[in-house]
Amino acid sequence: MNDKEKILVNPIALQNCTVKWKEATARVLDISFVRVVLHPSEGWDAIPEGESLALDFQLDRNAFPATATLKTRGEGWIRLAFDRIVPSSRSQLRSFLSPKKVGESIYEDWRNEQVRHYHGLNESELWFEPNGAVLFTYLDQVDFDSQFLIRLVNLQSPLHVGKISRKNYIELSNIDGELPLTPLTDREIYAKLGECRDIVTNFRPNGQVEYNLKQRLLKVISDCLYSTSYKVDLSPPRPPRITSMPMES
Repeated sequence: MNDKEKILVNPIALQNCTVKWKEATARVLDISFVRVVLHPSEGWDAIPEGESLALDFQLDRNAFPATATLKTRGEGWIRLAFDRIVPSSRSQLRSFLSPKKVGESIYEDWRNEQVRHYHGLNESELWFEPNGAVLFTYLDQVDFDSQFLIRLVNLQSPLHVGKISRKNYIELSNIDGELPLTPLTDREIYAKLGECRDIVTNFRPNGQVEYNLKQRLLKVISDCLYSTSYKVDLSPPRPPRITSMPMES
């Protein structure tokens, strides 16, 4: 892999992922339920922006067709937005974008003196600041116009949980201001925090700072997940009780 390629996520998570258009094959650099970023090989350069393409995806063991439109390109990469994904293909994509895979893909994107930023599959992002502020988010697997988000304003703050529209999330200028979060039901919070815990569990830290962050995130997620205020009964409903059997005619 040369320096001109756009590395968005941990390449290990995508090492067996390709997309084929006609006879041309491209490696996957990033993917979510709304878009895919590819490293184009010969045959892709002539495709104009706005062109809708019938593609064949091979994501590890998950193979499926989908239609996507080429939105933009840069040096060593092109980005396409999904047009149509049939339910069976959506299921294959969801299987690939499991919490384990998303967690294993988190990769440091950039850092400065105030903020460190990580990026991963399925629009997942992790931000944290020296004062203890943390924001972790990923694309909602049901509502593709929203990001599920958890945030700590500082070391002493409670965990804030909710959804934010992708439009509002993309327009954020900092991670410690007011967020227009959509509240969730206890059941939704319980399910989403379970996914979030699995993603953080599979985050592979590269150093002591990242390891400490992972442990802190797991603790606050578990504290919130198992607190009495968020416990919900997820057992399946009992079948109706039959008191008598119908008589045969």
